[in-house]
Amino acid sequence: MQRDDEILTLEEVSEIFKVSTKTILKILREEDLPARKIGREWRFSRQALFQWMAGGHSQQYIHDENQVKDYFDQIAPQYNEQRRVVYGDSLRDIIFGHVKPEKENVVADIGAGTGYLTLELAKKAKRVIAVDNSASMLSVAKSEAVKAGLSNIDFLEGNAEELPIKPMTIDLVFANMLLHHVSDPLQVFKEMYRVLKADGKVLITDIIEHEHNWLRQEKSDLWFGFNKEDLAEWLKEAGFAKIQIKEAGCDCCTGTNDGSKTVRIPTLMAIGQKESVKPGHRNG
Repeated sequence: MQRDDEILTLEEVSEIFKVSTKTILKILREEDLPARKIGREWRFSRQALFQWMAGGHSQQYIHDENQVKDYFDQIAPQYNEQRRVVYGDSLRDIIFGHVKPEKENVVADIGAGTGYLTLELAKKAKRVIAVDNSASMLSVAKSEAVKAGLSNIDFLEGNAEELPIKPMTIDLVFANMLLHHVSDPLQVFKEMYRVLKADGKVLITDIIEHEHNWLRQEKSDLWFGFNKEDLAEWLKEAGFAKIQIKEAGCDCCTGTNDGSKTVRIPTLMAIGQKESVKPGHRNG
């Protein structure tokens, strides 16, 4: 019989991996992670877990985001053309139909890529902070901004889970097709909450939960989409209120690199608001 100190909780395993408990549950669904469910709680054998990690099984998750960065660095020159096939301009129109920046707004585009949202935001808002962890993608976005004569964009290389933005400086945060490429979506929402001003809003669009597991290898997807319940729970846990989750009404069309397989995946839209500070409470 194992001693109590040899048994780990979900929270303790989350700390070992340095990811959220949701990500550990994701690994449980995808891998033969040594665990046992007792009632509603997961329990892990310390010895079995470390043997599993020593076998190299965890490296895929520990190094996932570096692989994602490498993938986008490689495809940056062709990304705009690929993106037109994936979802065209219709998704952008839908996004701005729900949350439209005002001329005095400072807005952030997280996971800005080559500027799909960034350039349009710059035409509508006072200033845009465009963040991406791929320098190559940002380089393309900068070139596009120059061509469009836009000079009100700050391009910042950085991680969505640790945004290079000061607290409470942003009116609106946008993120399109970002979440399925990050290890810890909850931490991303927490960072978005941190940088937003009181009454600021976040709008994210991403693909709905699916079973096309081959997208991990083909497109460096870390999550196979999301369901409405998880997005709502993460937004709430990050501190957001007035949460809305709905289907965006636009499909994401993607496929294998050799063109042998294509799929259409519906997209979800999630909106949340950072409410004003209540007396006696801190907000930040």
